[in-house]
Amino acid sequence: MPEQSAAILAEQLRIVMRSPAPIYFGASLAVVAAICLHRELPAWLLDGWVAMMIVWQGVRYLLWRRFKSLRTDAERAGWARTVALMWSITGLLWGLFGAAYLVPADPEARFFMLFIVTTNIAGGAVIAASYVPAHAGYIAGMAVPSAIAFVAHGTRYSLLLAAMTVGYALAARGAALFGNVGVIDLIRLQVEKNKLVSSLREAKEAAVLANQIKSRFLANMSHELRTPLNAIIGFSELMRDEMFGPVGNRRYAGYIADINNSGHHLLAIVNDVLDLSKLEAGSMRLSREPVDLAVLVADCVKVVEPQAAAMQVRLRIEAPDPSLRIDGDMVRLKQVLLNLLSNAVKFSPPESDVVVSILPATDGGLAITVRDRGIGMDAAGIATALRPFGQVENAWTKRHPGTGLGLPLAKSLIELHDGTLLIESEPEQGTTVKVVLPSTRVTRVTSSALAAA
Repeated sequence: MPEQSAAILAEQLRIVMRSPAPIYFGASLAVVAAICLHRELPAWLLDGWVAMMIVWQGVRYLLWRRFKSLRTDAERAGWARTVALMWSITGLLWGLFGAAYLVPADPEARFFMLFIVTTNIAGGAVIAASYVPAHAGYIAGMAVPSAIAFVAHGTRYSLLLAAMTVGYALAARGAALFGNVGVIDLIRLQVEKNKLVSSLREAKEAAVLANQIKSRFLANMSHELRTPLNAIIGFSELMRDEMFGPVGNRRYAGYIADINNSGHHLLAIVNDVLDLSKLEAGSMRLSREPVDLAVLVADCVKVVEPQAAAMQVRLRIEAPDPSLRIDGDMVRLKQVLLNLLSNAVKFSPPESDVVVSILPATDGGLAITVRDRGIGMDAAGIATALRPFGQVENAWTKRHPGTGLGLPLAKSLIELHDGTLLIESEPEQGTTVKVVLPSTRVTRVTSSALAAA
């Protein structure tokens, strides 16, 4: 993969060129060598070498600044030869310094020069080890001039020093090659991780953008649909109630009732879709007021009673505590409870009960439970039902109409109230939906306040 190879090479070069510290160190060490050896080496030789070293370190700094200004991996990878050449010239200059090892007569001066050379070999080899060509050029530049100088001297010890120099260079080269394998593996993992993170970030941004577009579309479409729907509903009610006189043929009355019911049904779907888009976009805001749960449950049961009567399902309320109040949005809480009751009635067999109970939780919170003995669901069905537009039964076999928005909306609205919605269900055994609200949302009114009310 050329793109990945370029990224790996760019990271190797970035490690080698990470800091200007080697440049500062090289220039400083050259000045220290000039001060300490000015009496041991010929002035023309020492001054000429120091001048070349200082100028070269300045050039290195400019090249380093240029490299750091690069922004893409392709641009950095294009500097491979330049970086290798930089380190080769640096090694050569220090190698020329080491070649003068035999010039001073003072043994301490020679030891000082040897210390400088070995320090540079060790430090530079570690820094350049991430990029093999740079490391090879640096080691060769350091070792070759010194080895040639030792061989030219011709003594037994100088020949031994030449052999040791070559052996040291080969050992350093082998160690760098061995370590470079691990470095490249680490870089490859880092590159793959960065690529994965970048892909995930792009996917997230695309998903957020798509969600924003969807939300705007749904909001606009909901508005465009609501206007004609309200007109259809309003005019059909006028015709159904014969506000301006009889319709004529009585068969039209049935058609008008169907139009009105269909309009209400479609408007409810549009409202649910709009609510869902607001919840997903995080733009839904709740009002906060003390909500009388006993009144809320009674009102919701009264609304669902015609549906329950048509399906021969009994509705029961278990022990509502008249002193309980919920700090929340009454309209949204009513929407949640109506959804749960409507689902429970819709999926219950005739002559069965749907029970609504309100019980305090042990932690001071509150649990509102809607229990039925209907068709039930398995674990996979529960997960499906909690997804927007999720339908437990497929379009071919389902016996009950619905859009699959009721439970997801209820769950999201309860979470906005800092609560949780839990479902326990078994196929053909029924379903229990529990809405748990925290103690921070629950209050009680005093007996005197109830009596006054």
